[in-house]
Amino acid sequence: MKKLFFLISLSVLFGWNGAAAAKSEYMAQNTIPLVSQELIQEAGWKYNWQMNLPLKQHEQIDRMAVLGSDLLLMTDSNVMFCIDRETGQTRFTKQLSASRLPVQKPFYYDKKYWFIVGSEMLVFDPVAGDFTIKEKFSRIGTGANCGLARNKEFIYISGSDNRLHAINVDGFWQQFTATADNDSAIVSVVATDEIVVFATQAGNVVGMNPAKAEKLWQFDTTGEIKGQLVFDDNDIYVGSFDTKLYKLSLKGQLLWEAPFHSGAPIRDSFTVGGNVIYLYNELNGLYGINKQTGNAIWQVPLGKAMICETPEKGFVFVAPGIVKVMDNRTGKELYSVNFSGVQQYAMNTTDSTMYVADNKGRLMSITAR
Repeated sequence: MKKLFFLISLSVLFGWNGAAAAKSEYMAQNTIPLVSQELIQEAGWKYNWQMNLPLKQHEQIDRMAVLGSDLLLMTDSNVMFCIDRETGQTRFTKQLSASRLPVQKPFYYDKKYWFIVGSEMLVFDPVAGDFTIKEKFSRIGTGANCGLARNKEFIYISGSDNRLHAINVDGFWQQFTATADNDSAIVSVVATDEIVVFATQAGNVVGMNPAKAEKLWQFDTTGEIKGQLVFDDNDIYVGSFDTKLYKLSLKGQLLWEAPFHSGAPIRDSFTVGGNVIYLYNELNGLYGINKQTGNAIWQVPLGKAMICETPEKGFVFVAPGIVKVMDNRTGKELYSVNFSGVQQYAMNTTDSTMYVADNKGRLMSITAR
């Protein structure tokens, strides 16, 4: 009896109990609002919901993306969370790959998420809540240089062999490969049923026949290309290390009188909105550029990204934690709101809802007006 009492006393003194001895591997939840609800109300916005993602100790959010009715989040250990944008409920949580394998930017097609992880293609169906396709493509080399693109008949994957691999969707066999004339690495690809366009590291933008390795046209920038092509409303946008943003037609013709000069090399750092292109560089911050003319409407020197927009306004996240509201017609700053607790955000061009988070997993949804 004395021995039992002694052991109980030690457990009380030193905290030796089941709960304390086995520390949770997950971060403690924080219910304090990420952004003050008073500030949200004062701005005339609507608070929707806040939740805590079950992140492990030292795990952080790496990416956030709005895809259809879902908010997709990836952590730096390649855990994927799918959140219902309207309710804030978690639809599913999945380990996408081993934590150190590179995961390319997801591609949204046919209401499914298409990923390239190393040399493997994963297709996730959010309705089923599971992977419906897992297909390895050893023929693309050690891994893809960028994500994938697809149309009705083919999946297009840029391999480490500097080739664009056209994979038939019926059976996943390789139909053909294509390459640039100079054999430069292919860094981005977009596709429709009528045309495929890819960009090379050397600065070439090439339009090709979607069904065979036939070049239709080529446009050359004067600098390297490191970022993604953006396809929008039958137009193609490409940024180059020559500091210029180009707008091309599906025939490879320049659509602006002159490219937009950003003053610094352009990487994967611009977002095409409804009427405005939001372009970031480290030297000059964030620009709002008129889609039709290619001229700057406004510039926010410390701006990082557009986090949502309305037809008249752009909502800009500014370091170290402010949201500035810019008038996309006049170029004037309308007002700003303190977002000092925010470290992560999605760039939403679908509607006027902001999705912001901190590094410990607090995630908030706010609808701007």
